[in-house]
Amino acid sequence: MESTPLLVKALQRRVLDRPPVWLMRQAGRYMAEYRELKEKYSFLELCKSPELSCEVTMQPIRYLNPDAAILFADILLPLESMGLEVAFNPGPQIGNPIRDRSDIENLRPVDVEKSLGYVFDAVSAIRKELDASYANPERKALLGFAGAPWTMACYMLDQTPFKHFMGTQVFAARSKESIHLLLDTMTPMLIEYLSLQAQRGADAVQLFDTWAGNLSEEAYREFALPYTQRIVEALQAKDIPVVVYVNGSSHLLQAMIDSGACTISVDARTSLRRAHELGQGNVAVQGNFDPCDLFLPKDEVISKTQAMLDSMKGVNGYLVNLGHGILQTTPPEN
Repeated sequence: MESTPLLVKALQRRVLDRPPVWLMRQAGRYMAEYRELKEKYSFLELCKSPELSCEVTMQPIRYLNPDAAILFADILLPLESMGLEVAFNPGPQIGNPIRDRSDIENLRPVDVEKSLGYVFDAVSAIRKELDASYANPERKALLGFAGAPWTMACYMLDQTPFKHFMGTQVFAARSKESIHLLLDTMTPMLIEYLSLQAQRGADAVQLFDTWAGNLSEEAYREFALPYTQRIVEALQAKDIPVVVYVNGSSHLLQAMIDSGACTISVDARTSLRRAHELGQGNVAVQGNFDPCDLFLPKDEVISKTQAMLDSMKGVNGYLVNLGHGILQTTPPEN
């Protein structure tokens, strides 16, 4: 029996009987089991305990039986090691955000393996659980992930008085050398972080550049794409498949394809077929069911899902997913 997970086969654009499916934010607040844990532990406690991270990761696997698990963690975990104060109340907050170049120069160098060892221990625990419980008939994939440098910068930089992470764009426009210094500082750390996730059992990784969709294509190519390309090139040289996700990416599809990633993940505003055609069959495509539509009556959820599947009929290299993460009060049965 071939041990390659269905999801990995799709990333390789093999001919398949059906596309694999997993859901962004498939572990979390829509599940009663998760909410029970959250009554006992803080979000960071869940992330920093390998046992709890494994449990939360596995909850939707037991309930939904998707083709892949994704590590339960948060993109901001590496920032603590760099000297930033990270809290969740309930959303992410940085207690000492970067305000100028001197703050960037004062960021601590990171011993990735030591400071983020709990993440890698969680990956090992999840891999062991998946292999013990879901080896047949087909091995489930495990996805690791990290935030892309631009999106990480959006959280690291002081946003006051701006909303929607416009503060990072203002900083980049005013201080190009400084923003490139920050992005350049993070890139090798993220390469090592993702490489170690793969070393401990992740079959592929997803690079979340959620807030890069705020950029024009010109700005994306200047501030985001070069660093994404460096990460993709380094990982794929180690045979680690990389999925690149950008929310609000309709205008960035060609640039995302130019990243060199084996797969681009697109949101509900983006045509799956257009993304596939732009990639000329050389890039797998993931997406793009609207998370809001999971609140519709069951028959409408089914018909919209079928329409999405029909739009990619005959395409090798398609991964069924949402266009963004599952929303908090989504009915689990949907």
